[in-house]
Amino acid sequence: MEEISADQLASQLYQEGISNFESGNYQQSIALLERARDLAILETDLGGDISIWLANAHDAAGKTEEAIAICRSLKKHPVNKVRKSARYVLGILTAPPLSKLEGVVSEVPILRSPDSYQSKPVPTSKGNSNANQKPFREVSLEKPIPVDSSSMNKFLLLAIAVFSSLLAFWATK
Repeated sequence: MEEISADQLASQLYQEGISNFESGNYQQSIALLERARDLAILETDLGGDISIWLANAHDAAGKTEEAIAICRSLKKHPVNKVRKSARYVLGILTAPPLSKLEGVVSEVPILRSPDSYQSKPVPTSKGNSNANQKPFREVSLEKPIPVDSSSMNKFLLLAIAVFSSLLAFWATK
């Protein structure tokens, strides 16, 4: 019978933990990753990776404070890649929540056929003074007024003449 080293067992538990995480079994993932972390040498690449995944599993399970604590403990990890990952995850976990814009609604229609889509009116509050305002600036679709090409040509010729004079003056010095 072949003996398995602690590092090999930690690696196997780590892979199972990732698999459970990806399947949405966060509690099982946490249990497996904690066992893997107990067996691994934390200062190694594997130990750091296990800890990062453990932080992600804790966050996914709604235990964000534990995830933040794990990431903070990895700030001085000897492996640069682990430190970077910990800072990245910590930034996401501690970022302020995004505010929702009031009155902004995105509608994703379910189409049965290309001609079946009908837009639904967006509900607005009755006391809203901006109800008649459009959410965008209207732009005229008229043709732009053409620029007089003879005046443009004169300007271009003058600019070329001035530039040539300056270049000739500079070259003779």
